Amino acid sequence: MRGSFVTFEGIDGSGKTSVARKTAARLRRRGLPIVLTTEPTKTWLGDAVKRSYREPVSNFTEAFLFMADRATHTTRIEELLRKGTLVISDRYCDSTYAYQAARLKGMVKDPMNWLKRISEPFVIEPDLTILLDIEPRSGLRRIAARKKKVHFENEPFLRQVRRNYLALAGERRFVVLDASRSLDEVVEDSVDVISSRLRVSKGLR
Repeated sequence: MRGSFVTFEGIDGSGKTSVARKTAARLRRRGLPIVLTTEPTKTWLGDAVKRSYREPVSNFTEAFLFMADRATHTTRIEELLRKGTLVISDRYCDSTYAYQAARLKGMVKDPMNWLKRISEPFVIEPDLTILLDIEPRSGLRRIAARKKKVHFENEPFLRQVRRNYLALAGERRFVVLDASRSLDEVVEDSVDVISSRLRVSKGLR
């Protein structure tokens, strides 16, 4: 029996990583076989992506580094799905479509669709994508104490990224949650959405 693939998306400061971790832990306690993954991955390719945050590279180089990392990540996800695992990923392809389309705006025609076309051979469409939506100003306040900032973390840029995410959210696989609420509230909603959408709640409550 094939597993299910759930992704969490959102701008910086949306609480995405914390929500993904807590949601996975809650579902794991209910007896589900869960693997939590993340992008950038914990591989040398993921390290190269993180290095691109700190060093001057072209916007195209940055985009292709993200996609190279994803190609490897997708191979692992496919293996886990074949074993019947519920895979939860903290970021996946929609992060590239939202963020890199903002970075490539004016450099290529219709950058979001351009990125989608390039990604087709090595991307699995998630069964469910939970978009944690928050105003960029509020998100940036949450991460103000971070010692190391990256070039993505500025309000005008994140406003464009949020617009891109909301455009993507027109697809049926998306559920948009208000991420301005408390962590526990967002986790509760995430668990409920996964349970109902993927019909995994039977016998687990």
